[in-house]
Amino acid sequence: MLCKLTIIVISVFFYVSSSAAAEQKNSEDLKQLNSEVIATMEGNQATLDSIRTMQAVITKSSSHSFPGKKGYSLEEKHKIVYDGDHFRKDQLKTRFRGEDEYRGYERSLPVGLVNIDSAQSNIDYFPPNNRVFIRPPRLGDGYKIRENDLLKYQSARGATLKENILASAKNGYYFTMSTEVLNGENCFLLTCDYTNPESTLKIWVVPSKGYCIKKVQDISKGKVDDEYTTTLKEYSPGIWWFDSVQARRTTGKETVVGRLSVDSLKFNEPIDPDVFTVWGLDITSQTRITDEIKGITSTLALDDVKKEAANPTNLLSKILITGLGLLGLIAVVFLGVFIKGRKV
Repeated sequence: MLCKLTIIVISVFFYVSSSAAAEQKNSEDLKQLNSEVIATMEGNQATLDSIRTMQAVITKSSSHSFPGKKGYSLEEKHKIVYDGDHFRKDQLKTRFRGEDEYRGYERSLPVGLVNIDSAQSNIDYFPPNNRVFIRPPRLGDGYKIRENDLLKYQSARGATLKENILASAKNGYYFTMSTEVLNGENCFLLTCDYTNPESTLKIWVVPSKGYCIKKVQDISKGKVDDEYTTTLKEYSPGIWWFDSVQARRTTGKETVVGRLSVDSLKFNEPIDPDVFTVWGLDITSQTRITDEIKGITSTLALDDVKKEAANPTNLLSKILITGLGLLGLIAVVFLGVFIKGRKV
């Protein structure tokens, strides 16, 4: 007994000591950051924190090229709804131009396609075969940013500015800051050089416009692999965001050049929670729903079920009527038995 107690005390001691050491190291890492870098980081984060919900319609065009081959182009229109915990994307338009060998990209993005991600589940609706799939959640922070174009073009490497700066400092890499005029905007240029692997990350921020990101360059061994440039707009007093983006990315042998424009964008307006559930999909009672979490496939009579859910009084009255009917039937049976017994 004494031995077990000693082991527990030693374990707790080492846990507390290691936690204290980690906190001390984080504090030391932050001390090595330039105060102007910290101020820029916090200014950008304040803008992100001020945004609770986003509802937007965006238009995208992209050309995909490959060395020695003909590529293809895509034109898309998305509707995006985001509340910080849930993310929904509706495919409103898809237009493909290119060789037949690439037509699989067009088929994978049919008009009406819906993707909903949350901490509870991932829901995909495919209109061509009238199917809904409910899968385990995949909404990690990196995935959330990469898939949501509204966040993707105010971040770098799948992380916010603050996450990039703090994670780099934790690993011994520190951003430096200088000033630069870019497309007529007075910017702070944050630069971090990495050695393993060899790369450089450059982020231009406009302090007068909510510390929003103006440009990002991700450079590997002197070659720009990924970059984008935004134009910024004030959507409501004090809330700045982009209204267009020019982007270029090279992955392996594929080079993608794209443009994004914001057709409409609303911040911090209430969103119906049903939007992020099966109830928010435009499906019928014939739609097959495969729930991979529960391991079942079924269909739902949505109109009937939603009507009952929206009118609990009517549902209660039906239950009471059914209950009274059963009681009446039982009473008649007992009365018949009682009369028969009296006759006997």
